[in-house]
Amino acid sequence: MNAWWSTSVRINRILGGQQSEPLCSRVYRQPPSWWRTVFMAAMDRAFAESAHCENVHSRWRNLTGT
Repeated sequence: MNAWWSTSVRINRILGGQQSEPLCSRVYRQPPSWWRTVFMAAMDRAFAESAHCENVHSRWRNLTGT
């Protein structure tokens, strides 16, 4: 993937997540909460992409075959 993807995977690993999963995917899988909503809205704005975290999660699942 690209540099953003690699950085996201590294951050997720530092936070104790799965070895290959990007942070946005991990956040997307969490139950609805205030912090999750804020994070997802911030990522939509930062990447100028509607449903950014959901899209990253879908791409990650396709890559891993899960």
